[in-house]
Amino acid sequence: MALARDPAAAAEQRDAADQNFDYMFKLLIIGNSSVGKTSFLFRFADDSFTSAFVSTVGIDFKVKTIYRSDKRVKLQIWDTAGQERYRTITTAYYRGAMGFLLMYDITSQESFCAVQDWLPVLRGQRQRQRQREAGV
Repeated sequence: MALARDPAAAAEQRDAADQNFDYMFKLLIIGNSSVGKTSFLFRFADDSFTSAFVSTVGIDFKVKTIYRSDKRVKLQIWDTAGQERYRTITTAYYRGAMGFLLMYDITSQESFCAVQDWLPVLRGQRQRQRQREAGV
């Protein structure tokens, strides 16, 4: 099966191909550009690392299956671009997320201070999720 070019369509195709799990969680990694989101994802999902820096354009994702208490848990982990110019694209993928990893670079005070800028984005997402659940 050829995977679609659109990350969301590709995710749906992968989900359809691999329905053998007990739980599935959609997680998003967010934060400023160049804080290590992609490196974290590759290390966690593939146990790989590259020192070459390639900035994420838009959004990408990986799937990692873990086992907890004899349950197969599928993690769909989305890597978002940190640049402001992609913000409207990446926030469209927040819908349906069950968790967020908010990352910053410990060597960059600017990225640490920016955590305060990301919190309202997450709070707004939580509010929209509650409204959808309430049928508003």
